[in-house]
Amino acid sequence: MITGKILGNTYVLNGHPVPVSGQGPAMKSGIYYEVVRLIQGKVLFLEDHLERLQHSLDGSGIPFPGKEKIRDNLRVLLEHNGIMEGNIRLCITGSGKDEPVICCYCIPYSYPGQDAYLNGIQLVTYPFQRSDPGIKRWDNTFRVSVNEYIHARGVHEAVLVNEHEEITEGSRSNIFFIDGSGLLVTPPSGEVLPGITRKHVLAICRESGNKVEERPVRPCDLSGYVSCFISGTSPKVLPVRQLDSIAFRVDHPLTGMIMEAYDTLVAANLTDLFHHPD
Repeated sequence: MITGKILGNTYVLNGHPVPVSGQGPAMKSGIYYEVVRLIQGKVLFLEDHLERLQHSLDGSGIPFPGKEKIRDNLRVLLEHNGIMEGNIRLCITGSGKDEPVICCYCIPYSYPGQDAYLNGIQLVTYPFQRSDPGIKRWDNTFRVSVNEYIHARGVHEAVLVNEHEEITEGSRSNIFFIDGSGLLVTPPSGEVLPGITRKHVLAICRESGNKVEERPVRPCDLSGYVSCFISGTSPKVLPVRQLDSIAFRVDHPLTGMIMEAYDTLVAANLTDLFHHPD
């Protein structure tokens, strides 16, 4: 079990502020959750996160509490904590017999520095297959083991390899490759968590006319790609300089275009929970 670490002085439980004393709520296996990013006091891609959370709860037996109720909980959290930047974990639990329990709190975060965006990061492969990759549900055993694996190797992220020897995604991110012709390749949607940033990266490529293929990528195929990057809520679009022993070009023009276009999208997709349009 991972105990929740909380920033600020209050977390919110079913709309009610709860003073933080020591550690926060524990993350247990089976909790459905989202991590949303707060930028200048506004929530990034909130509607996307709420739709994915609703999809995760479908078939779980836990009713979706409704978007407005979740927004109310987030609003209370921001009212009671003077935090303008960071990550918020939003958790939903329940038995299906009663109303779902909503808990949200500000968690410690680490965003890549400018050096990482300029020079890229290092990744390693990690043998693991999610039982249901399309659902964002906490797996405590996996989270503890992969965090230890990443820390022991001193890398930024671990990339999962399934039982078919196919690369699927990062432990907290999605992954993309670029071949010598400029084709963008990413593992198939059905094999990975449908990342919010991934969704917008694919849209950027479609709208700009850059070809994308969703197909399996194996570790033995890596030498056939010239560039690589990961995407996620915290890293945004982040170049990779090395995966295991394979080195990649960090300054690929397609990666640069996507990074710039994504930053523009971020600025246009921030939700002010305290703004009530007429």
